[in-house]
Amino acid sequence: MNDYQKISCEDHSIYELVIMRGYSMRVEIDGKVIRIKPTDISTKSGAEFLTFTGEDGKIQEIRADLVSIQK
Repeated sequence: MNDYQKISCEDHSIYELVIMRGYSMRVEIDGKVIRIKPTDISTKSGAEFLTFTGEDGKIQEIRADLVSIQK
């Protein structure tokens, strides 16, 4: 995980609030803006990971620094 960039405290707080309230949100992943429903944010091997249900209904996990919140 040499290229991991810690996410901001603001983004972490947004994820926590969205997860607690059961909201969905717009994010950019790999250059595509999509709507996701985050279900968990966790730390593994020193990096934060976001677990979410995508627009296709599949549960996915991605390193949180690879996600850009669309505010």
